[in-house]
Amino acid sequence: MTVQRERRGVFGEVADTYERLRPGYPEQLVTDVLADAGEGPALEVGAGTGKATVAFAAHGIALTCVEPDPRMAALLRDRMAERPGVSVVASTFEDWRPDRGYGLLYSAQAWHWVDPERRLDLAHAALAPGGLLALFWNGFLLADTDLHAALAEVDRRYWPEGREDQQTSHRWRVDEQPVEVEDFAVEWEPLALHGDARFTDLRSRHYRWARTYPSDTYAQFLTTTSIYRMLPEAERDAALASVVEVIDAHGGTIEFVLDTALATARRV
Repeated sequence: MTVQRERRGVFGEVADTYERLRPGYPEQLVTDVLADAGEGPALEVGAGTGKATVAFAAHGIALTCVEPDPRMAALLRDRMAERPGVSVVASTFEDWRPDRGYGLLYSAQAWHWVDPERRLDLAHAALAPGGLLALFWNGFLLADTDLHAALAEVDRRYWPEGREDQQTSHRWRVDEQPVEVEDFAVEWEPLALHGDARFTDLRSRHYRWARTYPSDTYAQFLTTTSIYRMLPEAERDAALASVVEVIDAHGGTIEFVLDTALATARRV
């Protein structure tokens, strides 16, 4: 009997590679979020291996990390062993129940995996009045238009065009993403925060920085993304080999502008 893999649960299969190659988040973002947060402890939803946890924990805050994958939770627990103020809970956010009101709830690269029908209810229940909800993601933007076009050809062999859930990390060019912040209701429409009377002070911010990968390292990085993990192994290996071939033909490295997008809202 074949067991159907859940897409949000594939990251633990490569937890060590995920920790080694996934980027973290700008320190300015961490500083800004903590400056805006309400008083009291912080809660991280979908903590993974701690790509954001480490930066927040370095500020000495009391932090509870909820991570659904037991393999990633175990790695994070080991990493936080010297941080007595940090606790790690192996659970989905949907199944977990808060025992206090939190001044900050943040989620890095993970909020889209939480049930969209329940996540705002769960966030509201976990936050203390005045507490801050902070949601952020790293977007990968390519400046090299020739490399982008060549990689797009590789992608078309394995995934249909036009599906938002079937986009690789090299999908977007820098010139396709505006630097200026859009209206919150437009930019963050999928979050459904605009118009929810339980949240106010909606704000969007962006942080841009750089990241470069050699071709073989980028191929390893791609194995930590759900779109590649969900491919059958033979197809995944072929796709990765094609990516390496294309990057090597364009100088051997792939250079990204990382656009870290942050959406915040305050619980009434």
